[in-house]
Amino acid sequence: MFYNYLKIALRSLNRKLSFTLLNVAGLAVGIAAALLIFVVIRHELSYEDFHSKKDRIYRVASRAVSRSNGEMVTMSGGVPLILPQTFRNDFPQFEKVAAVWYLGQGQIYIPGKNGHDEKRFLESESSLIWAEPNLFGIFDYTWLAGNASALERPNTTVISESIARKYFGGTNEAMGRTIQLFSYRIPFEVTGVYKDPPNNTDLRMKIVFSYSTFIGSTKFTSEEWRNISGNSVCYVLMREGQPAEAVQRQLPAFVKKYYNEDARNTPNTTELILQPLKEIHTSKLLGPFYGTKFTRRELFTISMIGVFLLVVACINFINLATALSVNRAKEIGVRKVLGSNRWQLMRQFLHETAFVTFFSIMLALLIAAAVLPGLQRLIDTPVDIAWGSTILFLFLLGIVVTLLAGFYPAMVVAGFNPLAALKNRISARSIGGISLRRGLVVVQFVIAQLLVIGTLVAIQQMKFFREKPIGFDKESVLMVELPSDSALAARYPVLREKMKAIPGVEAATFCMEAPSASWFWGAEFFFNNKTEMEPFMVARQFGDTAYLHTFGIPVVAGRQPFYSDTVREVLVNETFVKKMSLPNNEAVLGKRLSFHQQKNLEIVGVVKDYNNQSLRDEITPLVITLDNKTIAFMALRLRPQDMPKTLARIEKEFTGLYPTYLYDVKFLDQRIGNYYKAEAQTALLFRVFAVLAIFISCLGLYGLVSFMAVQKQKEVGIRKVLGASVQNIVLLFSKEFTLLIGVAFLIAAPLGYYLMNTWLESFHFHITIGWGVFVLAVGLSVLIAWISVGYKALRAALANPVKSLRAE
Repeated sequence: MFYNYLKIALRSLNRKLSFTLLNVAGLAVGIAAALLIFVVIRHELSYEDFHSKKDRIYRVASRAVSRSNGEMVTMSGGVPLILPQTFRNDFPQFEKVAAVWYLGQGQIYIPGKNGHDEKRFLESESSLIWAEPNLFGIFDYTWLAGNASALERPNTTVISESIARKYFGGTNEAMGRTIQLFSYRIPFEVTGVYKDPPNNTDLRMKIVFSYSTFIGSTKFTSEEWRNISGNSVCYVLMREGQPAEAVQRQLPAFVKKYYNEDARNTPNTTELILQPLKEIHTSKLLGPFYGTKFTRRELFTISMIGVFLLVVACINFINLATALSVNRAKEIGVRKVLGSNRWQLMRQFLHETAFVTFFSIMLALLIAAAVLPGLQRLIDTPVDIAWGSTILFLFLLGIVVTLLAGFYPAMVVAGFNPLAALKNRISARSIGGISLRRGLVVVQFVIAQLLVIGTLVAIQQMKFFREKPIGFDKESVLMVELPSDSALAARYPVLREKMKAIPGVEAATFCMEAPSASWFWGAEFFFNNKTEMEPFMVARQFGDTAYLHTFGIPVVAGRQPFYSDTVREVLVNETFVKKMSLPNNEAVLGKRLSFHQQKNLEIVGVVKDYNNQSLRDEITPLVITLDNKTIAFMALRLRPQDMPKTLARIEKEFTGLYPTYLYDVKFLDQRIGNYYKAEAQTALLFRVFAVLAIFISCLGLYGLVSFMAVQKQKEVGIRKVLGASVQNIVLLFSKEFTLLIGVAFLIAAPLGYYLMNTWLESFHFHITIGWGVFVLAVGLSVLIAWISVGYKALRAALANPVKSLRAE
């Protein structure tokens, strides 16, 4: 029976090969898109799945809540340094507690044997951490040599297999060797090598230094409960049978006992949260091991786009199949006369749909395999494919697509009246007219236009990010990372003079960070000798007296601080003045600020507001301290002329002064552009999905026009005999689908406005959606649709009317 179905299906599909290829192509593109989206979402949701105790692992997060209105002020994945040890003492419900300090990127020095073959490496972000050995008791890592227990001792380190090969040539060769963290000038003995974890983890540390070495120079005081850094992370492993909810209820009492916030008159209260391991990757909480591409909400949106593309592809199949069903009327009539019942005919047609779906899935696999490398580059993530779940997904998808795309056409074909079919009296009216197909095409173009509107808005927002003035000059500014070692820092003045002597360098400044950064140093403060803290925090920035000049930041009131070996004077921004409810900028001059470490600092100037974070966030109250002691970068403003020559001279002077330190630079505009990398990726994804949706929808229009050409064959012949021109006939077909696109636009426009306006509200600075977006969206849809169906409409208009009227 199956062989018979297969033979008949292949003959039937071969008779209309062009339509079969259209069906296969449309379904293949839709299935490939759905498959790629499934692979990405499955990968994103699989993070940390390989840890055997994943359901009992939590990260401790901190949330600051305003005392005045109860609103959340900040939320971070960081905790005070003193918290992990206190947790161990106060909560027996925890089987293990691990303290981690994120070091980020750093320079590694490998001493050579017998004074030869020295090596230096620059490791990227998330590569280097300080950690307690308990970290490896909480998370699952495979040891190739040694183990984590040696991390109890100071000056020890464990490294990944890839680092062992990179630095020493192999695992065995690495054991017992020495690694020196350049900034600390401390030799660390390699006491263990662990296997590199899979890609679906955020804990991608390559070198783990002993936490006792880091913490040995740190003195805990009660003040440090208020010092929360995103670099300081605490992981806990719950004992079996211990519910995390019970511990969570005890955390407010823990905060009250140790943080001493009431006595300190703090403007905010702290809340501690036990965050399940499975939620960390998609939470985008500040902390060392974050870098997610998508939140759960974004993953849901992408999954719905995949569903929509698949629905659009199935709609194509329905349109094309019903268009062809008229041509199979006599075949169905003969089958019914020979005894075939309705169920047998439906089963035959569903088998044909299943064969088309099977071929489409095979083609979709080839398309997905070809596109996957590009997709991985686009989202900047190596995606691991879980073949078991992927094969199951394709199998279930094949069943769903077969039923979704084949059931209605099968029901229509099986319902033909055999007498009418044999007399060639099956018409559009006999199979329900074209109202259903019109509705399906409207649905297709609603989806396509939603994606087009989303793409246009995202592109405009990205252009807005690139072009909006941010209050300082970011062009041609080179950020040079500096060695923090005190001996090398002593050469900073010499470095500045050498750089200023280079003809292509206009200005040079030492600073903690550029004016705009992906993070800021927040601080509580006292204003003008008050005894209570202000109800908000300020962002702090540090630099020398050339800071404002180098970045082109104007002073709008007062003056710059005078040079001094000690910090005595500060600058504030206009937002600070407004936040303090002062009448004008001059009113803040002469007032005093005090921080925990620095007291009685005079405000001598006000700088014009600039975006000290990305454009997602509002401008925060800012205090600029001209302090030479908190330095991480040298910023150089370069002349555009002879830039390559200037860059070569800068590198030569830097490496001449610091021959043992790796030269690491990046232009400021590139760093700021990286703030919007996720949004740029989203815009590009929207663009790809919109193109796919339009492509598949145009195949659907082609199917509708094919159906209309069959239905209106005699009508077109009569019109031509009565004098209708080719243009009149083409307009007859064009008017039909142009109306459908218009109806789709009336649905898509308000829905697209609501969805994209909601997306834009996640940015503090954003565009306003104008009418031009919607005009362009509908214009593109109509233009592409005209192009896609023009050939079929023209062919119908040019057909010989004698052939279509012969039966009359």
